[in-house]
Amino acid sequence: MNSATLIVEKKIRASRERLFRAWITERDFARWFISGDGVSIESVSLDARPGGRFSIVMQLDGQSLPHEGEYLVIDEPEKLVFTWRSHMTAGESTLVTVLFEALERDASGAAQTLITLTHEKLAESVIEAHRGGWTSILSGLGAFHGDE
Repeated sequence: MNSATLIVEKKIRASRERLFRAWITERDFARWFISGDGVSIESVSLDARPGGRFSIVMQLDGQSLPHEGEYLVIDEPEKLVFTWRSHMTAGESTLVTVLFEALERDASGAAQTLITLTHEKLAESVIEAHRGGWTSILSGLGAFHGDE
C-alpha cells in the first residue's frame, strides 16, 4: 500500500491568479513543467475541469515517459487537486494538491505567492525522486514568471 506523503513549498514573485492559470493553460504549462536536467516535454493535453483528464509526456534520454491523471478540484485561484499516475507510481493513482496562498507584496510592490504542493499515496521508495521532480517543476514555474 502506498501511504507516504511529500510536501514541497516555493515562494514565487507573481500573483496566485497568474500562477494558477499557468497550471491549467496548455500553452503555458508546456513551457515551464520540466522535472529536471535533460527532461523535456514531448506533449501536453489538459482538460482543466473537475472530471477532466490530463496527459503529459516527458522525454528523457530518448525515452517517452507518460504521466496522466484526472482533475478532482479546480478552485481558482486557491486550490488544484488531481490524481497522478506515471512509471514512478507503477501506474497506481496518487493524489496531488496544489495550494496558492497570496502573500504580502514585496518591497518593490510585486505580488508574491506561496505554493504548497502535497503529493499523497506515494511509495516510500519514490519519495526522494518525486521531491527532486516537484522541486524542479516549481523552480521552472518561478523562472517562467521571471522569479529566478
